[in-house]
Amino acid sequence: MQIKSMHCAVVRRHYDGTVRNTRHAWHGKNYVLVQLRTENGLRGVGEMYCDGGGSPEVALAILRHEIAPVVLGLDATRIGAIVHRLTDRMALSARGSATSLAVSAVDMALWDLMGHASGQPCHHLLGGTTDRVPVYASGGMYGPSISPGNVAEEMAHAQRSGLRGAKIKVGAAELEEDEERVARVREAIGPDAPLMIDAMFAPTVPEAIALGRSLSKYGLHFLEAPTHANHVQGWATIAATTGIPLSGPELSDDPDLMRRMLEADAVQYLQFDVAIAGGLSGGRNLAALARAHHRPISLHCAASAVAMAAAAHLGAATGSCDGLEFHLMHDGLRDRLWSSGWQLADGFLIAPARPGLGIVLGEEESDLLEDGRCCAD
Repeated sequence: MQIKSMHCAVVRRHYDGTVRNTRHAWHGKNYVLVQLRTENGLRGVGEMYCDGGGSPEVALAILRHEIAPVVLGLDATRIGAIVHRLTDRMALSARGSATSLAVSAVDMALWDLMGHASGQPCHHLLGGTTDRVPVYASGGMYGPSISPGNVAEEMAHAQRSGLRGAKIKVGAAELEEDEERVARVREAIGPDAPLMIDAMFAPTVPEAIALGRSLSKYGLHFLEAPTHANHVQGWATIAATTGIPLSGPELSDDPDLMRRMLEADAVQYLQFDVAIAGGLSGGRNLAALARAHHRPISLHCAASAVAMAAAAHLGAATGSCDGLEFHLMHDGLRDRLWSSGWQLADGFLIAPARPGLGIVLGEEESDLLEDGRCCAD
């Protein structure tokens, strides 16, 4: 099953800049899709993480000039060999995480290809015994027209829509306002639904401890990204001092950092993103790492429906996924989930009995992939 061509496209989402997270306002977001096609006409799709509103040209250049020349002509069934060849070739490139993101997208596409070739969903290929993964609502942004009451209603509506649990941003307002936001959401979703907060690596260790002590009475399921991503001892101190479970380091592609966090009891939930940390192959390795330390995984996702489908298959396959992030703002191509047969019910995202990732792209995305190909047939 030789790889004949690789195509890529960018799906753009524009925002008006009035909504912000803990760190910045949102003006736009780019979703970079990657499609591999084999000599016998099979296609597999993946997604390269490309956060924020900046130009995706760097992502496209890496795919075009670094990745495509390596994968063309290779046997798509040898996923491990292809991933090893890509990572080994890039080891001395000094391009770091940017290359990891591209490899993650190719890995997703390869698993999607394998599913189409075998007629099996990816969670079957990964050895899973279920077709579903728990999902929680992620949102709770800041903005001049967003009150604590607005955030509470957003999360209450999400629960009524079939999600279970809520995660909101903290750390961009005075502590009193953040506490009101958390209190209102807890009241809105009830005492038993998981309630999570995300500080986006912004606080210092003392600030995170003060935040945790102020909010712990609301029964937090976890605090995500409490301080600088690489400050392992700081995370461990926050966890030990506040008694709040921590989750992270979701935007890392470094398995060694994740191992050190687990060994230091700095995280109670190993959180990562399949579009960053190696696709389904890398995600499976990290789930095994977490299991060896008796920790569940939590899956970060703020990308399009393609990466969400990949994360859902991984979460369903591992049997140790605490939850998959279902973003209420970053919902690129979300309607492709529902038109492909995915379902949301009782706090679970349920995969259809379709091969591969189970995502059928629309004509618009298919046309973009044809017009914006990285490498011609």
